[in-house]
Amino acid sequence: RLELELERLRLDRANRAQQDSQHKQELELMEDVWRGEAQDLLTQIAQLQEENKALVDNLSPKSLTITQEEILRQEAGMSERERQVMKKLKEVVDKQRDELRAKDRELTLKNQDVEALQQQLNRLMKINHDLRHKVTVMDAQGRALIEQKAELEALLQTREQETGKLRAEAGKSRDKSPRQPAHNQEEKGKAEALSEEDFLDSEPVVVDVNDTSRPRFTLQELRDVLHERNELKAKVFVLQEELAYYKSEEAEEENAPFSPPSPALQQKPAAQPESSIRRLIFTAIMPMVAAGLIPDDPTLQPIRRLVSLV
Repeated sequence: RLELELERLRLDRANRAQQDSQHKQELELMEDVWRGEAQDLLTQIAQLQEENKALVDNLSPKSLTITQEEILRQEAGMSERERQVMKKLKEVVDKQRDELRAKDRELTLKNQDVEALQQQLNRLMKINHDLRHKVTVMDAQGRALIEQKAELEALLQTREQETGKLRAEAGKSRDKSPRQPAHNQEEKGKAEALSEEDFLDSEPVVVDVNDTSRPRFTLQELRDVLHERNELKAKVFVLQEELAYYKSEEAEEENAPFSPPSPALQQKPAAQPESSIRRLIFTAIMPMVAAGLIPDDPTLQPIRRLVSLV
């Protein structure tokens, strides 16, 4: 094995020596080529230097002075007409330069005007967006008020039906009460003449337990129903006022020309529905209470609360 290894190492050494000799030969050839090219270039440089020197020797100072004299002679020989043409050209150039400066100033002013108009347009677009948002909010509020009004009217109608049934049952029980058999017709007329509040404030009725047409509700329950009905009426009244206000305001905005809203105009609408409600309460309802046309009983508490809120 060692002999084989030694033989292999000897072969590798011989191959490397052969490759080194080949590389050296190639390098020598390349150096010879480079030397030949360098020699050629040096020869060309020497020839060019000799030619340049010969040209410099051929040019004498007399030729230089002749060329300068010819230039001055040509300038002196320029006619008066050419001078006038040059002067006019200079004036035209100066005039065009002034016009360009004026155009630049005018363009700067136009750009400033455009920027100001753009800012105003952006402000108007923002105001328009705000107004559209307010109109959308008011439309949503109006729809909500209409729905709430419909619900309250339906609930009020249901309560009135229940109150009518309760009143009819109470009238039947009063007619059939054994406490006052002799004055049946007279009490029936009084029951028809009594209002809802007078009926609730009257004396309690003795009801027969075995009577099938006896009242199914107590006096306190009747009071609660009437009280709730009055509150619903007050709510419907307030909602009608607000709905009328929103409709009138929307109609005014549609008919009025577009103008940026001022702070004074933005603060006015809040007081309009309150003043109309206050005026209606103090000019229509409260004088009737003071005159005794409407009894001053606990059923007027919703209106009193409404007055305190206004």
